[in-house]
Amino acid sequence: MPALESIRDRFLGGELSAPVALMQMLVSTADLEMVESAAPAELRQLLDANRAGCTRICEMLHSGVDAPAESETVEGNLAFARQLFDWSVSQSEEASVALYSLGNADLLAAATAEVVELFNRWALLGTQVRCLQIGCGIGRFEAALSGRVAEARGIDISPKMIAAARRRCAGIPNVIFDVTEGRDLSIYSAARFELVYAVDSFPYLIQPGLELVDRHFADAARVLTPGGHFALLNFSYRDDPDADRREVRALADRHGFAVEVDGARLLSLWDALAWKLRKQSADTIRMNAEGRGAEIRMVSPD
Repeated sequence: MPALESIRDRFLGGELSAPVALMQMLVSTADLEMVESAAPAELRQLLDANRAGCTRICEMLHSGVDAPAESETVEGNLAFARQLFDWSVSQSEEASVALYSLGNADLLAAATAEVVELFNRWALLGTQVRCLQIGCGIGRFEAALSGRVAEARGIDISPKMIAAARRRCAGIPNVIFDVTEGRDLSIYSAARFELVYAVDSFPYLIQPGLELVDRHFADAARVLTPGGHFALLNFSYRDDPDADRREVRALADRHGFAVEVDGARLLSLWDALAWKLRKQSADTIRMNAEGRGAEIRMVSPD
């Protein structure tokens, strides 16, 4: 199949890690035997080592539960996502939050640690930092960050995801989870956090259009302290990085964020695009707006 050949070539060319390449092959075919016959040796070895997880992923794909939502409304898409995640976490907790983990807890832990190290290099962590994750899933990041921040809070629209997260993080006093409707961050007060982040959750917010995305950008700006950061890993699944970068830049400008990292590929295990946005002060936003106004006046034919 051309799709398998393309994935294989991207893997052999160093564009994709072995877990992501194998995951993409499984998603493309939902056929374990076909993937095994087309995969290069390293991917066959990875499949052999994770055969049970790969088999479960194929079963999940064959179920049709993860087929794209037919609804074009915000409420319809949120209902679909809630149902999907409630079902997925009951099939495989690891695969439900990162299909490329192949259901392997060690692979998921390695991918989680790599993101945490990225946040550390970006200087987003610290003992005074209160952080909020949009779409926390099973709480893997809250557990990993709990010893590096003052408070690690996560929200999700899936009650079963939150139940798994609470079980996994039981006994960690600075980790807190909330079930939300997925519409906004209105349950939190202004200037509540130093860091808001989203790991592969915005693709589900963008499916019905930009309304939910715009609302979450506005609320992220509201709940962040001045100078606080908004980190995004993956904005959409449409395979158009340039379009993603344009939209994130436009949203950042509209809601008072400075773009410090603009859709870069910085992880070795996962091929996500990464953004780091910083909330600007009201004075900076006003000065920037005045500067743009002056530029417009300078080029105006009037």
